[in-house]
Amino acid sequence: MSTPVDSRWLSTPAEAFPTPATTPLTERFFDLAVDMLCIAGVDGYFKVLNQAWAETLGYEDGELLQRPFIEFVHPDDRAVTIAEADKLARGFRLVHFRNRYRCKDGTYKWLAWSASPALNDGTIYATARNVTEEVVAEVEGELLRERQRARVLAVMAQGAVRPVFQPIVDLRTREVRGYEALSRFGLDPQWTPHQWFDAAGMAGLRAQLELHAIRQAIDHASQLPASVFLSINASAETLLRDDLRDSIHDLDGRRLVVEVTEHAAVEDYEPVQRAIGRLRRGGVRLAIDDAGAGFSSLKHIVRLLPEFIKLDLFLVRDIHLDPVKRAVVAGMLGVASQIGGKVIAEGVENRHELAVLADLGVEWAQGFYLGIPGPLRSQTAA
Repeated sequence: MSTPVDSRWLSTPAEAFPTPATTPLTERFFDLAVDMLCIAGVDGYFKVLNQAWAETLGYEDGELLQRPFIEFVHPDDRAVTIAEADKLARGFRLVHFRNRYRCKDGTYKWLAWSASPALNDGTIYATARNVTEEVVAEVEGELLRERQRARVLAVMAQGAVRPVFQPIVDLRTREVRGYEALSRFGLDPQWTPHQWFDAAGMAGLRAQLELHAIRQAIDHASQLPASVFLSINASAETLLRDDLRDSIHDLDGRRLVVEVTEHAAVEDYEPVQRAIGRLRRGGVRLAIDDAGAGFSSLKHIVRLLPEFIKLDLFLVRDIHLDPVKRAVVAGMLGVASQIGGKVIAEGVENRHELAVLADLGVEWAQGFYLGIPGPLRSQTAA
């Protein structure tokens, strides 16, 4: 059912509000403007329209001037349009208002409005912009977020998040010193773990999925040898949640390392520092993941002073062939020495990389060459 038109917008004859006088300069401005410019009366009719209206909506000259403008508005948007027009008639400005206008071919386009009243002559000066593509993108984005949310909730509810563990090896002794807990997902679509966590982030569920993965890993901690630690991944958002401490309560904090990931920039480090301080009082140690991958990881190191700096696999890949990468890793070793931490190299895939890392002084490493992620019982160092 269409919304009835407010009689105040149609009861006054259009002749009572003469078309505002224009000058050659204003006419030229109207002709050349890219935006949809108009002058309307509080009687509910357009008085002057520039060429952009015809180009956008497809009407011929004069067609939009002959009928009340509310008749061109989508029926579902008429009530709110009348309410906004009434505010203009009472002297208020209109900013960032959107409604749908009918095109000549019967389709509708979304317009974004800004308008100001000139009550001395009963006119309204307005600018409209075609934002149809933006609105469609917003709607599609919201639908995508809802689909991602449903998928993430399903993968957790169906128990399809499976923990796997990759050994972290002492390069001097080849002993396993710890295991990083990673996640594998047994539900369609066949996304990578990064894609699943990115989908959770889009749906506003990243912290929930991270906590779910952490709890799955902690449930397997009883299989860990007593001499090794468990390393879990958490974003800054997850670090700030009270239920993180509940999730790790069953594991001795001295055997736990929390790796701070770089999924989002930290705007305020003080709450994160306080959260990490509480974890450290329970014996938990901190690692900065993907060091060298971006500016945020360097800020994390400076502000959070981690016990471990984990080199991004980009720095490790083919390091035996790249003197610049070797120089960067040497610099990271110097930083770790200054803050009393250790460097862990990620993504080691061959003996050449391993030899260079050991020569540089990197003490610990992980990667497919040293052990692939899998169940704890199958883990062995190379």
